[in-house]
Amino acid sequence: MDKNQEFLQGLNAIRNTAAIKCGKIGVADILAAFPGTDLSDAQIALIYDYLEQENIALEDYEPHDVNTVGLDDLAEEAWGGADSEREQRIFDMYQDDLAAVPPISSAEEEDLRRLLLEGSAEESRRAAERLTEGNLRWVVQIARGYAGRGVPLPDLIQEGNLALWEGVQGYGGDGDLVTLLEKAIHRSMKDLIREAGSFEKMEDQMAAMANRVMETVKAWEEETGRPATTAEISARTGIPESRVEEVLRESANAIRNEEH
Repeated sequence: MDKNQEFLQGLNAIRNTAAIKCGKIGVADILAAFPGTDLSDAQIALIYDYLEQENIALEDYEPHDVNTVGLDDLAEEAWGGADSEREQRIFDMYQDDLAAVPPISSAEEEDLRRLLLEGSAEESRRAAERLTEGNLRWVVQIARGYAGRGVPLPDLIQEGNLALWEGVQGYGGDGDLVTLLEKAIHRSMKDLIREAGSFEKMEDQMAAMANRVMETVKAWEEETGRPATTAEISARTGIPESRVEEVLRESANAIRNEEH
């Protein structure tokens, strides 16, 4: 059995265990589903996704225990890509800032949650700020699981921090605060990755369209001895005239910029 099959088998084991335990599992159940396997950050993130999709609750998970989150042990592979040195510098500065923020304890977090809901306007504001800053390391931990998926780690952290802050501010007492924040942070990072992938795909499509237009322009001039009209290019390529005009305009601008 290859590693992918083993991983899928582990997910099936999680689902079966959750069915027996009324939709809830513990960390020990997850470890038991992957015996002898050293799960990577990416695999852990996939497990989180699977639990969310299957509406399985993780009953004894405490990911917000930021006292256990290190800031100096990020794997080198998380910094791949042309901008890795820039990303590392950004993260180093962020790491220095986080080092000055005292971790938040479970007891303090519970007191802050109470003040957030029941305190005065000023107490609620301060509680929200402390809940946010005290859990910033948690966002780093979650972001590590999404590294290497096409979005720089600093961008993932920034998006997660925003989701954390908005989640704290919008909390009205319905449901467990930590669970709601965890879902919001994961969702924000997954959405960012999906958007980046869609944008990259759109850029590829635009480049292919531009190439087709310019190839048609060249071929038309060689065949007829005159420039093609936008209508003629559109008819030959099937690309709307408005898009043809846009490509020709961008091409002309690029040529003028090169001349200057």
